[in-house]
Amino acid sequence: MTTQAKVTIPREVADAVENLRKGDESSAFTNEDIAYKYSTISDRSVSALSIRKIPFDTLMRALLDGYERELTEEEAREEAYEKLRQVYAEHRSGEGAYETSREDRIFSDGIKCALNTLGIVISEINSEANNAEKGGAA
Repeated sequence: MTTQAKVTIPREVADAVENLRKGDESSAFTNEDIAYKYSTISDRSVSALSIRKIPFDTLMRALLDGYERELTEEEAREEAYEKLRQVYAEHRSGEGAYETSREDRIFSDGIKCALNTLGIVISEINSEANNAEKGGAA
């Protein structure tokens, strides 16, 4: 038996599913109850409208295989910044993918230059405090 990958669903849908599943034994919704709620067009409740924001087959996969919540814009940005910090630190220390530490440092300088050009400040790469410690300018 193969395991299906979890689907990613919007936060609003995940919240609705979790709220429907909450409750005591008599009021908690099963997967079947949630599917019925989705398909009952006359149900105009907030939870029904929320779960209908994704296709039915996506909802079924989420209920059966599990799901991940979509990241907020802020969370996605912070995740990308963290990846950049890691890549920058690897190359800055000379432990990146290039053959020489000089090439790695040039790569890390390129990251910093691109961020400065775009006006993006990321701590540990091109923040004012980081540049003051290194004796350079941003």
